[in-house]
Amino acid sequence: MSEAAAINPLRFSAEPTRRAPPRQAAAGIDAKIDGLLVAWHVWRSGYTLASGYRGSDSTCQDYRAPTHWDWKNGASQERVEDQIMRGVDRAIARIPNTPHRWRTAIEFEARDLSCGAKVWSTEVLPKDPAELAVLRIEARNRLVLELRREGVLT
Repeated sequence: MSEAAAINPLRFSAEPTRRAPPRQAAAGIDAKIDGLLVAWHVWRSGYTLASGYRGSDSTCQDYRAPTHWDWKNGASQERVEDQIMRGVDRAIARIPNTPHRWRTAIEFEARDLSCGAKVWSTEVLPKDPAELAVLRIEARNRLVLELRREGVLT
């Protein structure tokens, strides 16, 4: 590893990257969507982990003044994550709930993933496991399309 790459971990390697086989790539997309759903549920619940001092005034909560220490105290990364979660929120809001309950399936899956177990249930989703699996796949496919439209997934 070069000295410049050791100083800046965000630099990309000059080595060519290899594409993953389709099955591994699909597993990677599923893991990324699962991570986005968990982060979105935590973001929607309003719980935030404080990381440093943000450049905002108590009287002007919407305005964030950038400071030159934002890279060190984590505030700039917090802004990036906030923008990503806003994109995920807009993508999920655009998923229709008719003729099937796609958005409801996504929201309940996000709750279950954030808990780490299947604990949430609703009467509007199908009780048959096969039918629920089909609905879940359709909802995730719609979510992938909306996340690509929003620029969260590329």
